[in-house]
Amino acid sequence: MNGISTPQDSRAREPGAQTYSVNHKYKQLVRILRHLRDDLHKIQPQLAMPTVAMLEHMVFNCPLPMLQGDNWQQIIDRSLHYLIDHLDPVTGDDEVFLRSDVDEPLFPNEELFDAQDAYLFARALLEQQQDLT
Repeated sequence: MNGISTPQDSRAREPGAQTYSVNHKYKQLVRILRHLRDDLHKIQPQLAMPTVAMLEHMVFNCPLPMLQGDNWQQIIDRSLHYLIDHLDPVTGDDEVFLRSDVDEPLFPNEELFDAQDAYLFARALLEQQQDLT
């Protein structure tokens, strides 16, 4: 993977990437997505839903600039678009996704929640959000 810039590379280069406020933003986004996931499950119970741990891994892979600003709807939209673009089965590259707890690829994983499941979840969640606005 030489020459490929991963989301973790961009975060590592950001000044203060390990500060409380950045970590708080990531954790807050996970909390929001967890609530949105639960709402989505009521509407689409057949859709594979990620665990909280999987949501953490997915959000961890979003570059820091996706979380800039105070408008949470924009942060959610940017993050979901990033996930969709990079998980797309035709044009995406799911190999850039890493676990947040160890330096290993996110897919495949022990949760049996694969890149296709993550892609479909992110698309459904984005569509739900667009229907609400």
